[in-house]
Amino acid sequence: MERVFSASEARANFSELVTEAGYAGREAVIERNNRPVAVIIGYEQYLELRRQAGERAARFAVYDEIRARNPEATPEQVEADVAAAVRAVRRS
Repeated sequence: MERVFSASEARANFSELVTEAGYAGREAVIERNNRPVAVIIGYEQYLELRRQAGERAARFAVYDEIRARNPEATPEQVEADVAAAVRAVRRS
């Protein structure tokens, strides 16, 4: 569950925000001039987000490779090729 703090509130409660993010999983959104500028999250959540970003990048690398080999292919054909490759990998 996220909470929203102004920068000055976050500064005044920094230790509490870090402790709650790390041990209770409570996110804190930091705002400056009523605009979100940062988030405090726990380290485990950070690692999970990094893992997900890496997986996403790897999946898109497959799309990029297929597009580079088939510059005239339509997006629909690229998606069909990727789906077929995923099915083949799952069968093996």
